[in-house]
Amino acid sequence: MRRFACALLCLAASAVTVAYAAQERKDQAPPPAAVPEKLAPVDVDALLSQLTDAQARQLLARQLRKEAERQAAHDAKPSGGFGMLLVRIRRSLEGSGNTVSQRGAIVAEGWGLLPGALASSLDKVSGGRGAAGIALQLAALAALLAAGAAAHWVVRRQFTARHARAEPAAGAPFGTRFAAALVQLALEIVPLAAFAIVTLWLAHLLYRAGSADRSFQVAYLTGVILVWIAAMLLRVALAPRSPASRLLQLGDEAAGFLYRWLLRVIAVSVFLWLTAGLLILAGVPLKAHLVLVLITGAIVGAMLVAMILGCRGAIGAAILASGAQGGPESGAARSGWRANLAATWHFFAILYVVAVWLLWAGSMLDQKESAVWAAVASVGVLLVYPLLDRWIGRGIDDMLSSGVPQTEGRRHDIGRVLHRVMRVLLAILLFAGIHELWDFDVFDEAGARIRHVVVGASFDLAAAIVLAVLGWQLIKIGIDRRLAPREVNGVVVKPSQRERTLLPLARKFLVVVLAVMTVMLLLSAIGVNIGPLLAGAGVVGLAVGFGAQTLVRDIITGVFLLLDDAFRVGEYIVSGSYKGTVEAIGIRALKLRHHRGPVYTVPFSELKGIQNQSRDWVIDKFNIGITYDSDIEKARKLIKKIGETLAADPEHAAQIIEPLKMQGVETFGDFGIQVRVKMMTRPGEQFVIRRKANAMIKKAFDANGIKFAFPTVQVSGGEAAGVSDAVAAAARQTVAAAPPSEGS
Repeated sequence: MRRFACALLCLAASAVTVAYAAQERKDQAPPPAAVPEKLAPVDVDALLSQLTDAQARQLLARQLRKEAERQAAHDAKPSGGFGMLLVRIRRSLEGSGNTVSQRGAIVAEGWGLLPGALASSLDKVSGGRGAAGIALQLAALAALLAAGAAAHWVVRRQFTARHARAEPAAGAPFGTRFAAALVQLALEIVPLAAFAIVTLWLAHLLYRAGSADRSFQVAYLTGVILVWIAAMLLRVALAPRSPASRLLQLGDEAAGFLYRWLLRVIAVSVFLWLTAGLLILAGVPLKAHLVLVLITGAIVGAMLVAMILGCRGAIGAAILASGAQGGPESGAARSGWRANLAATWHFFAILYVVAVWLLWAGSMLDQKESAVWAAVASVGVLLVYPLLDRWIGRGIDDMLSSGVPQTEGRRHDIGRVLHRVMRVLLAILLFAGIHELWDFDVFDEAGARIRHVVVGASFDLAAAIVLAVLGWQLIKIGIDRRLAPREVNGVVVKPSQRERTLLPLARKFLVVVLAVMTVMLLLSAIGVNIGPLLAGAGVVGLAVGFGAQTLVRDIITGVFLLLDDAFRVGEYIVSGSYKGTVEAIGIRALKLRHHRGPVYTVPFSELKGIQNQSRDWVIDKFNIGITYDSDIEKARKLIKKIGETLAADPEHAAQIIEPLKMQGVETFGDFGIQVRVKMMTRPGEQFVIRRKANAMIKKAFDANGIKFAFPTVQVSGGEAAGVSDAVAAAARQTVAAAPPSEGS
């Protein structure tokens, strides 16, 4: 028994010792590791070096539990789609009653606190002087504004006298109007800067830092400057008093209405928010602060509603007018959905303003991130879509247009297909943007990845498209400017034939290169590996080069012929059995119009030894036959006088380089003397001038007794009456067999 008691005593002592040691280890256990909320990757190693093994195990266990909980929540979460969207809507509706009651309680309590809070804040804003202090501050503000206005007037008068405003001509292109607007904006910024410097400098000079008076003056002076800047920007875009400078295609009445109302809304918004900010910073309780913010937002919303009601008739008429431009469908459109939209559009606009205000008010009362910007951006997306669609359609038509009536129909069909494809891609991109704004969960995992890729690459896509459009516009403007007639020192100068030949080809080549590069950039932006595409294109190009040697020879030959300036559009050339006027030059062949009408399509490689008959000048030489008894010197003088007359004729003077003249006796013929006549003219004009010269020579020779040679037979020997019938018959046969002369 004694032994058993000793054993129990030893066991109890061991238990106490173990418990004490455990308690001591527990007391000595390290505190849990604290991880900063924002930890940079470079600081991870430094944090781990400061932890003990026990703290590291605790941190790892905590992280593993969080990861397991996140994975469990992800597995329990629906995979997306419209089912998840409906679940979220249901949950929102279930909690909407409690949310509305909580917000109502905040508004009711804040409304009760607002009068006392405003009185206390106004006293602090006035520097403890009450209404008299506010009056003094307003008087001081008026004095500062007067000083700033004086500085603005002086600077504007001096600056404007040296830089007079230049109004663009009526119907000027957008680039000219935009440049004029920028110049006008720069001219207005300088006086405004003088106003801002003078007023703010005086406010800082007259009032000490941190005083209520300086805060009052600086706040409202800042508001005046902001409203002034907004007015300048509105004048740049709307130009209510200068229709020629207006950037937007609006009528005078619409531009004036938008300018007045937008300026009112901006001014009221700025000064209301500044006033609310001054009162809130003076010490307004939170709930009264929220009610004050809601009141300012409600005033701005009411002004927007008034603006919508004020322009409902004008916009309704514009909607009907756009339908009237649709051709035969305009009558049905007026009595259909377009007429209904014109009559009811303002209800939807007011509903939108109210919905945006409610979203904003709810986010303010809940003190959470506001969804108002998502609502505004969504409507902006919907308004931008038709503008982008029209802009892209015009750009496609512009790029495909060639100006040749025979190919416009085919190009129109291709452009319509491209426009539809771009419209679908644009709709997908804009829908993805709206999805990102509102964070809808309507896609499954694969769709979400595609959406993230599209949205993430949206900037690259937009940049590539904008650069392509700008590049094409620069190319088009540059080439069109070189091809258009221009006036130099009062003389209209037309583009050369070489420019009219090479520049259209260069435009086609550059459009193809630009389109290929843009497509490659777009594919690369959305994550497509274009390396295999480039390698495949190289292999295909190599195969085409080996398999189509004639095609390659045609293209290369054409390139060198154009570089050698062998021919141009509109020139008459002869090459082997081909001759005609060059009508068009393609990549592989050219089209020749024969002077009798047929059109030859000749590959470049078949052109051998090109004879260009339309370059610089041409010398025309022809013979005139006169009788042996004619006065050659007199004939020379007559021909020279005729050449001088033709050179002085306004109808032919520009085409004659060297006038008509006789070079001398060419040959002695059987029936007369052949004299050579020569003149130098512009290519292709020698035939017209030669016909005119022949008619004048015939008339002059007849009047001066110079006879043209023609085949004759002189019979001599014996009396005329005794000439035998055989001799007469022989003479007649000789005359009949003789060939006619060139001049006959």
